[in-house]
Amino acid sequence: MKSKTVDRIAIISALCCALHCTVLPVLIGISAWAGLAIFVENPWIEYGFILLGILLAYFSLDKSLKEHKNHSPARMAVIGVLILLASRFHVFHDFELFLTISGALFLIVAHAKNMQLTYKFRRKNIGV
Repeated sequence: MKSKTVDRIAIISALCCALHCTVLPVLIGISAWAGLAIFVENPWIEYGFILLGILLAYFSLDKSLKEHKNHSPARMAVIGVLILLASRFHVFHDFELFLTISGALFLIVAHAKNMQLTYKFRRKNIGV
């Protein structure tokens, strides 16, 4: 699969993660969707998002890094994953929402930057 495709999937995944943590609890609280509370309270769904983010970042950024050799997207992705992992610790429970959204945003920016750098690198080497 192309790095650009993986980056797009990763951005969508990170957006879903952020929406899962921000919008779903509000919808459940104000609607008849109370049966969906299992999706908010289930930590395995959140760990699944984090694992998916790690895998997508690895497959996308590893391949692209060899081309454009710019480490900033990989650094941003590592910071994003570390923030997401930190949000799971009980010590940071009061900041969980802020940390989760921040971590997801770091991953989104990392993949967007990676797409931009890969595009510029390929355009320069093709001579367009």
